[in-house]
Amino acid sequence: MPLLVLPAQVADIEAVYDVYFAAFKDAPINDFLYPRGVDRQAHTEGMKQWWCHDRIGYTFKCLDTDTGKIVGMATWDIFWRSGDDNGWERPAGIPWLEGEEKERCEAVLNSMWDIREKLFGKRHRYIYLSVIGVHPDQQRRGIGRLLMQSGINIAEQLQVPIYTESSDVGLPLYESVGFERLTHVRLVHKEEVTGRPDTEVPLVVKMPSTAKGVTFKQWVEKGYPEAYQAQANGNGKVDD
Repeated sequence: MPLLVLPAQVADIEAVYDVYFAAFKDAPINDFLYPRGVDRQAHTEGMKQWWCHDRIGYTFKCLDTDTGKIVGMATWDIFWRSGDDNGWERPAGIPWLEGEEKERCEAVLNSMWDIREKLFGKRHRYIYLSVIGVHPDQQRRGIGRLLMQSGINIAEQLQVPIYTESSDVGLPLYESVGFERLTHVRLVHKEEVTGRPDTEVPLVVKMPSTAKGVTFKQWVEKGYPEAYQAQANGNGKVDD
């Protein structure tokens, strides 16, 4: 039987995050978010509360219909309106951390939030891929691509771009489904913040098909036209 992508329900939270924590067991970001390990019971209860009032986040699960197990997950923040009703709110911080651990984690996240605010904020409609993960035991089954397509389908309906931060390992998947790596903005986690060598995080965007080949940079230079009516001339400049 096939793999199936469905909206995740509150009852799925523990299984969904079983996949997340397995997929990102060695991810540096979790060293900052959970420096003393994860209390899974507290995490599950916290996510239940969050899901009940989150206005913009939509989590999808990939189900193996032979076993009934959740084998992949993705969360999309969908900002389908612009202006005050957009839904974007800069997070207030990381409430479960204290002292230097809190400062360090928030410094890492602030650099990511700063770029999102600069590129989009409340001014523009877009989708942010918050996380996508596949259980390590279920790799090479096309799960990541199926989950990716769930968000791409929504972006195509809304005719909006998708933005996210990638990893070096994940970049080929993004590029294979039409994402472009941004070069006019950079996200670098600095050693003085992380305690690790400077690391550049690839930033990627997938423009909707209605953009007809216009790159994200060209769209930005044109002033984010809603109808994507920007075209590049032979010099790479943007014309009407």
